[in-house]
Amino acid sequence: MSNDIEQIFAEGGLLSQHIDHYSAREQQIEMAAKVAEALADGETLIAEAGTGTGKTFAYLAPAMLSGQKVFVSTGTKNLQDQLFKKDLPKLREVLSVPLNAALLKGRSNYLCHYRLGLAEGEPAGEVQQHTLSELRQWLGTTHSGDLSETDLLEEQSPLWPKVTSTVDNCLGQQCPDYDDCFIVEARRKAQEADIVIVNHHLLMSDMALKASGQGEVLPDADAFIIDEAHQLPAIASQFLGHRVSSHQLQELSRDSIREMELEASDMADIRDAAEKLDSRLHQLKMALGDNEQRLPWHQCLQRYPDARDKLDNVISSVEKLAETLEPASERSRGLEQCYQRCEDLIQRLTIFSDNDQDDNLVLWLDVRGSGFILHATPQEVSDHFQQWIADKPASWIFTSATLTVAGKFNNFVQQLGLDDPVTASWQSPFDYGRQSLLYMPSIPVEPSQPGYNNHVAEVARSVIEHSRGRTFLLFTSYRALHEVADALADMDYPMLVQGSRAKNQLLAEFREHGNAVLLGTNSFWEGVDVRGEALSCVLIDKIPFASPGDPVLEARINHLRERGGNPFRSIQIPSAVIQLKQGIGRLIRDTQDAGVLVLCDPRFLSKPYGKVFMRSLPPMPITQNIEDVADFFNVEPVA
Repeated sequence: MSNDIEQIFAEGGLLSQHIDHYSAREQQIEMAAKVAEALADGETLIAEAGTGTGKTFAYLAPAMLSGQKVFVSTGTKNLQDQLFKKDLPKLREVLSVPLNAALLKGRSNYLCHYRLGLAEGEPAGEVQQHTLSELRQWLGTTHSGDLSETDLLEEQSPLWPKVTSTVDNCLGQQCPDYDDCFIVEARRKAQEADIVIVNHHLLMSDMALKASGQGEVLPDADAFIIDEAHQLPAIASQFLGHRVSSHQLQELSRDSIREMELEASDMADIRDAAEKLDSRLHQLKMALGDNEQRLPWHQCLQRYPDARDKLDNVISSVEKLAETLEPASERSRGLEQCYQRCEDLIQRLTIFSDNDQDDNLVLWLDVRGSGFILHATPQEVSDHFQQWIADKPASWIFTSATLTVAGKFNNFVQQLGLDDPVTASWQSPFDYGRQSLLYMPSIPVEPSQPGYNNHVAEVARSVIEHSRGRTFLLFTSYRALHEVADALADMDYPMLVQGSRAKNQLLAEFREHGNAVLLGTNSFWEGVDVRGEALSCVLIDKIPFASPGDPVLEARINHLRERGGNPFRSIQIPSAVIQLKQGIGRLIRDTQDAGVLVLCDPRFLSKPYGKVFMRSLPPMPITQNIEDVADFFNVEPVA
């Protein structure tokens, strides 16, 4: 296999014959060889590959040549599409290997024939009726039913849950449209494929299904390759817990009435019970307030004394609905399913009503504009993950540009409970010494002190003048973002502020202007690729420590402290290092790029823990003199 790797990636090799301006990278060759070895030996490999290594081809080529069934999981649906529609076809052409590949997403991405028909039968406004009519037309032309192929539905459209199915409301083999089902077809293709592209949410939901004894969605495989693996622990904790949303309860009520009208019109008590549930749910919503917030459940009960009673009333209403549905459940699959959904929701809601607390579960409330979600999230996922890997004997390859903290993999290994993995790390092939400069301005106050954001705004103004726009300003909070945005509003460069438009639209405008300034928070710290001179400077306002007000983080911190651990060193610093590395990764995206990184936070240099962050940075020249920034932007761009 090592000879094959050389023939593919070396100068004059297969890739250079098919890709213009291709240059061999030692890091990419070494990573590909390491992946090939792990696949051949059934190993667990953790591979950190700096920006520009070309890690996608470094894991895809060995996977395609291995002759094994391989699942590749990515962080987002956009990355899935890129892998399936661009990277895989290119490598298939380069390697000339017969390969059957499949793309598999979660069920909420596929149009459901049956649910579309139900939505068309409901009263709806003119705009929604028009959209439903267009979806019906699109249904006749699509082969996959993947809604990302059409722009008919916006991401937040209220129609989305009405025309897609959930595990709760899918009728399975008893669905009248089962033979035409897009999900069934996508899963069939995944069963037959050599390489299947999934995303972390689908992979983790499969893991959660298996952990709860409800079977699984994904077929067995010889190998699992996890790209953007730094995201996996957080996503795993979402899926391994329990959650109940007000939306689920509303859907249960609506579906029960609809199924009753179709199959049991003589049982009006179902409607009465469903409407009672709706009413009780509304009372609970009112008791929880409408301010967007995330808080521990015990705090919620203190802040809203009526909440427990209102929740108990909701549980009673679901129990009453289950009672009325049970005798009707024999009449149709839909009614039977509504009954089963009641039983499942009662079980999950009772977790929040009972006083018997599971030490490993963090109970918390997430209130959003349109409703609320009750979460029971595990503090640790390592035991679950270890068990899952044990149940799926296969090669496991975890890769990302950001997996180490000060050069060590300990934090990632502990989070997932990985047993004696092989680890390897490659620095970015970019020449940071020549292509970049790190500017650390002298700000006289720490971020917690008043006026800090004014100092950040002053630094940003001077840097932007020297860079002539072309800057990302990355913030750890919306408040800081808006304060600095207001302070810079009079500048002569186009100002693009997160929240004013969709993320993709802002990025498109940023590239188009060529001299814009974009201000963003979390979602702009990773997964954003702007190459060339349009992005020549990245400013980070402060060390990205997660908000201590996050209920799950708070519980983990308290739990570790009770056991005599140091949560700041073990949890908060490693998490912030990974986030910082992601933000820095936006700056240099190509061998032709050049840029200045600005780290405003004085704690990088004044606090002992600052050394951990500094040891995790690329090897960049450092200055505290703004004149060096001016000089950097006045030299010729990197050739």
